Amino acid sequence: MNRPSVLLVDDEPLIRIALSDSLDESGLAVAAAANGAEGMRLIGSRHFDVAVLDLRLPDMSGLDLLRELGRRGASTDVVMITAHGDIPAAVEAMKLGARDFLTKPFETATLLETIQRYLKVRLAKSSSLTLAAPEPVCCGMVGGSPPMQELYRVIRAVADGGATILITGETGTGKELVANAIHTCSVRSKGPLVKLNCASIPEPLFESELYGHERGAFTGADRQRKGHFELADRGTLFLDEVDEIPMSLQAKLLRSIQEKEVQRLGSATPTRVDVRVVAASKVDLLGRVAAGRFREDLYYRLAVLPIRLPPLRERGEDVQLLAEHFLWCETRDAGKPAKTLSGAARNALGAHDWPGNVRELANVVARAVAMSPAESIEPAHLGLEASSSPTPRSTLSDSIQAEEDRRIDEALAQTNGRKAEAAELLGISRKTLWEKLKRREPR
Repeated sequence: MNRPSVLLVDDEPLIRIALSDSLDESGLAVAAAANGAEGMRLIGSRHFDVAVLDLRLPDMSGLDLLRELGRRGASTDVVMITAHGDIPAAVEAMKLGARDFLTKPFETATLLETIQRYLKVRLAKSSSLTLAAPEPVCCGMVGGSPPMQELYRVIRAVADGGATILITGETGTGKELVANAIHTCSVRSKGPLVKLNCASIPEPLFESELYGHERGAFTGADRQRKGHFELADRGTLFLDEVDEIPMSLQAKLLRSIQEKEVQRLGSATPTRVDVRVVAASKVDLLGRVAAGRFREDLYYRLAVLPIRLPPLRERGEDVQLLAEHFLWCETRDAGKPAKTLSGAARNALGAHDWPGNVRELANVVARAVAMSPAESIEPAHLGLEASSSPTPRSTLSDSIQAEEDRRIDEALAQTNGRKAEAAELLGISRKTLWEKLKRREPR
């Protein structure tokens, strides 16, 4: 049987030789090149299952090799190797078709694991094999639609940075999964991922939960206790439903993020923490800012790297993929024989608008597994109302447009009609504001 083929292009001899030897020992057929020209020659001479390309080469960019593979229509899975300062170029590589990128320095085992993951998918496709369960495409998330592919690229691009991240999306879209993925893909993955649902904490207890307290700090504080910030030291702190943080604490949270210091209740000494904050919200935080219910400076500190999650209705083919994934998980966990979705059931799933998003789909599949006595799941087992009407898109669009117009009018009023200042207040360019105002003019 032919060994899977890997093209390795890296100009650093020690790295190239070490990686070549390790991949060869793992049963892969490796062709190594020390520069772009040699890489081009190898690309023109044969097909490779996987290509590992360094972005910075002495004679050209690794992007040039990636473009050449694309020009030839090669089905090669490409993994880019980057230095820390090359993250923007790595993001560009993902847009050009690269499947993944690794940031130096990395363990050889990490590269091997990445290659084997793509080889496994390739083998399954070429052999027409069905995997035991649909595999997550990225860190526990399932989906291959264009919006999800873009989401995976963004996660990989931002994972190793230290800037705060704000994840937004409707209820049930998987904001916590994205936080998990960011942590797992980051250099902080060996540290803790500490989660706090801000909506579940009573306001009087919030400060103690976030910052901890000393013994005797208040009635009932019979021992010293670390807060979530300290528990997340050298790791990631996930603040879910961050819009629920009391206004009285928002200034303190802002300072903690900026200064990387926290102070327990009852303590006179601040404590340094090395924490990356990832926040999530299902509401329009800028709307809360405009209403005076959320600090503007805290919003911009949290939204250094904003990530929007697409609702399930925008993810097309992912509905079927997710349904199969949940079906496999439910039958496995319940110890039941494997079940399948009938064609009619698939059509019913595809026609539903999923206002509850992925969480709703998971519940529907769980109910169907429990209700179906046979191997095949039919529409009746899904519990979806036949008259279930989709979200009125035009009405939703109109309401969004009305909210946008309201905020533009407020910004113009606050700045006495000065468009440049209004655009800055809204966080958009002057050109964008001009275009939005032009759209409102009568025709």
